Amino acid sequence: MIKKITNDECRMTNECIPHFFRDLLYKVAKRHNHLTLVIGHLTLALLLGHSALGLGQAGTDIAVLKAGVGARPLGMGGAFTSIADNADAPYWNPAGLANIKNQEINTMQTRLSSDTDHYYISFVFPLKRGAIGISWIQVGMGTITQTTTTDAFNEVITTGIFSYFSNAYLLSYGLPISPNMSIGLTAKYLTSDMFQIAGGQAYGYSLTPGALLRITAYGLPITMGLKIDELINEQKWGTGTVEKAIPKARLGISVKEPSRFIGTGSVFAIDLAQTLRRSYQTEISLGYEWVKDALSIRAGYADSALTAGAGFRSGIAQIDYAYVQQTSLSRENVHRISLSLLP
Repeated sequence: MIKKITNDECRMTNECIPHFFRDLLYKVAKRHNHLTLVIGHLTLALLLGHSALGLGQAGTDIAVLKAGVGARPLGMGGAFTSIADNADAPYWNPAGLANIKNQEINTMQTRLSSDTDHYYISFVFPLKRGAIGISWIQVGMGTITQTTTTDAFNEVITTGIFSYFSNAYLLSYGLPISPNMSIGLTAKYLTSDMFQIAGGQAYGYSLTPGALLRITAYGLPITMGLKIDELINEQKWGTGTVEKAIPKARLGISVKEPSRFIGTGSVFAIDLAQTLRRSYQTEISLGYEWVKDALSIRAGYADSALTAGAGFRSGIAQIDYAYVQQTSLSRENVHRISLSLLP
């Protein structure tokens, strides 16, 4: 049983939990005591924490995974943990693979800055039970000239060439364990290479488990998603240095077709992310998507900024666009475009 917090207790925390999510949690707990017990405690921990995106928290993520993938989820502010219903599921929540019924491929290439490129491709295919996803993500800085001296004529002398590439290879599996519940796991093989720098090569791994739970509450179809990024991880450099990222829990809640509130043919989602260490503040992402036939319109909030996007499908091809202000990654390019091939 999950203990209900009284109004007095709520005031003692100085931050009251929104009544909708609190009441929803108790209602769900009565029907799904197993997974909900875990999700419930995490929800309380996240909602009772700080509700603003903290500053100065760099270094808690694996760099190649920080930019996010897929123009559709990025246009929704990354509030995709409880949706994860396409080829982007291996990254956002592997449990979503359990609901994949057809093969799908998604790809995206982005110039984050004048010298940094971001590549992504993902392929998912269903099995007799569940589905598998295979993905590749790369962040690369191409040929960068190192210039530290000048000659007698005050002309710059090239002293060396530098380049950096970081890759993540993802293998994911999602399994339905009941009509309304699924689980999944993404295993990541990580490599980094600083060209022509001694000890500048690294290899590592990371595991991200996820879960999805679908319910009906207040007459609305609601999905709750949970994942823990980098639950187990390690990356070892050629110098012998071993790096470990701090795991981050992400809880998502989405409401589909909430016509009483935000219109037919739409979905509203909220994600709460918490780095699993003290002094780190809770990050909030909001997302909205409206779909009508082949057209999709999206909006969101993340990284203290608004996001927006749109999608259009013709035959087996779908093009998605997102406007993303990820100032922590790039102040130059705010555009994301991805191409998907669907049956």
